[in-house]
Amino acid sequence: MKLTQRSRILITAVVTLLVWSHIAWDYFHEGIPVHYLLHNADLPGIPNWLGAIVLPFFTWFLLSRIHKRINMAAIPVASESIRKVILRFISAFAISVSIAIFFTLEIDLIDYIMGSIFLLAFVFPLYKSEYLLGWVIGSAFTFGAIIPIGFGSLFALIFYIFYKLRNLILGLFHSKAK
Repeated sequence: MKLTQRSRILITAVVTLLVWSHIAWDYFHEGIPVHYLLHNADLPGIPNWLGAIVLPFFTWFLLSRIHKRINMAAIPVASESIRKVILRFISAFAISVSIAIFFTLEIDLIDYIMGSIFLLAFVFPLYKSEYLLGWVIGSAFTFGAIIPIGFGSLFALIFYIFYKLRNLILGLFHSKAK
């Protein structure tokens, strides 16, 4: 199974519809919220409508990266199947939703979850686009889209370094074992 252009358009359209429905709901009820960096009102505020503009483009960009990786490979790789991509997306989505719930309910587990994620980045390729997309979509309802895009992109860079560092270290041990 492949990630076709039609499915990328459909997914982007659904994300766009959801984010703009959320903006419309906010507008007609309590107003469009503004999120502050690091949850500090002294830092610049980012209104949710800005995320509603950026999120559809970000979704399309990440889906295009996933499409290139799994559809354009000269040799099909089992680890890059659409099934794995979906499972990775769902796992990141579930983690980000749980973090958003814990944040909203003021339950102090977020530090432990984030610490676990950083440790898992040495074992799993958490820098991949499907993880980032799941993270952003899962937390956009609570935090808006811009803050999860920014922090998620920074985390993806850090996770890439962790994963490649692990591969480098394992390669050194493997070459010394010979």
